[in-house]
Amino acid sequence: MVDMYVLMVCDLSRTEEIASELRAIDKVQEVLIIKMSAPSPKDLEFVYSRIRHINGVKTTSTLVGYTTHTHND
Repeated sequence: MVDMYVLMVCDLSRTEEIASELRAIDKVQEVLIIKMSAPSPKDLEFVYSRIRHINGVKTTSTLVGYTTHTHND
């Protein structure tokens, strides 16, 4: 499983509209800092593309976290 966190800079006059559009996207779990989860990063590419194309989203930064296992698990 992979979690992706997306930090956005957006037009403050469109905050509510942007939040509403984000809530409508499958796999988006949280809106203030957008958290998405899927089995692989490939499964999130389309979702991430949709976020970047929302009117009012100026820039994004993405952090990807992977679940890993060590020999002690």
